[in-house]
Amino acid sequence: MKHFARILFVMIGVGVAVFSAYATDQMRTTEIQVADSASSVSTAQNYPFTLFIGDDLTDVTAPAMKSMSFVTSGVYTGSGTVTFTIDSDGATSKAYTLPNVGSTPTPFEIEYKDPSSKISPTSGGSYGYTLNFTPSGVTIYGLGIKMSETHRYKPPTCADGAPANQKVKSTESAIADSASSVSTAQNYPFTLFIGDDLTDVTAPAMKSMSFTTSGVYTGSGTVTFTIDSDGATSKAYTLPNVGSTPTPFEIEYKDPSSKISPTSGGSYGYTLNFTPSGVTIYGLGIKMSETHRYKPPTCGGMPVLGDLTSAVFDSTESAGHGAGYNSVMWKGTLGGPGSNEGKVRFQFSASDASTGPWTYIGGDTCASGDWFDAPTPGTPVELKGEACQTAWNNKRYFRYKIRICSNNCTDAGTYTPTVNDVVVSWAP
Repeated sequence: MKHFARILFVMIGVGVAVFSAYATDQMRTTEIQVADSASSVSTAQNYPFTLFIGDDLTDVTAPAMKSMSFVTSGVYTGSGTVTFTIDSDGATSKAYTLPNVGSTPTPFEIEYKDPSSKISPTSGGSYGYTLNFTPSGVTIYGLGIKMSETHRYKPPTCADGAPANQKVKSTESAIADSASSVSTAQNYPFTLFIGDDLTDVTAPAMKSMSFTTSGVYTGSGTVTFTIDSDGATSKAYTLPNVGSTPTPFEIEYKDPSSKISPTSGGSYGYTLNFTPSGVTIYGLGIKMSETHRYKPPTCGGMPVLGDLTSAVFDSTESAGHGAGYNSVMWKGTLGGPGSNEGKVRFQFSASDASTGPWTYIGGDTCASGDWFDAPTPGTPVELKGEACQTAWNNKRYFRYKIRICSNNCTDAGTYTPTVNDVVVSWAP
């Protein structure tokens, strides 16, 4: 006579991932470097740049672009104005007055926001503009301009969207600081980590890479940046003579050769070579800012598989006269609208003691890497194989391991099977 053990199996946390969308609009902020200049700037300049929006802006509360500004920094001498315009459109023009500092180099930072909201996309995509920058009566050293934007968007139906919709992401990391003064060449190793999928995105994947250096300096000379001692990356910024007067500064260095341009995710090691000449810098700090375009992971997919190991069950047969295990069966449904997607598998283990040891084996090979396939619910699957029966024969206690796969146990699928009960058949 066969005895049956009916075991309730509750599907909690076994390879099931649920992705859901927020009901409300979300916000995202990105930054890109628009311009820098190693030489002094005293005449009108035009700086083309591209704004990329990888999110869905449809049906969000207007305007989708919540904030758009250009942060400009450097050191200036003279007296006059700095005027910003976008695409030579007079409606966007704004002139900022800088007070007369004569020949005394003086740090400044200006945050320009277009008064006409010219940059106001209503859908995702790439948008090209030109920032017109016109100093009048002033000379600017170490010029750097960075664009910062924040937009409202409609979240996708999963955490990050679909691979067809590229996204952009900005990150920052500290590269170096120095508690002591710096007046000689320094090397600062750093690591750039990209955890996203960069394959098949619109090249280049790296949309912006810059190093913001700040501190207080004395003297007169230059600050030179190089990456990995590569001359093509070298750029020397002139700092005007301040003598012994400690003067704050900030420089935005952008590699002119795009040396840092990964095409796939991973960790990338570089060294930033920093060489002051004729100046002494106090409170040095260097921060790296990067913005890259990436391909989101598959939307709405399930994990490939999930495993769960059962509790220990007692067949109650006496020692030395344990059970012989015949079959295993599961009750529930396969996944998908047709209840035909996914796969359920089992491994089995038996022992003379409730504490084990437990060795889970299965399949035709009765090996730890093999499984008994149970393709349909309600159909017993024979626990066959001479090697398997030798391992299990006359063992009082048993356990099983169940594997639930969203597709074929190798590739991810869209739906998951649901297992409600597991029935194991044995005989004395």
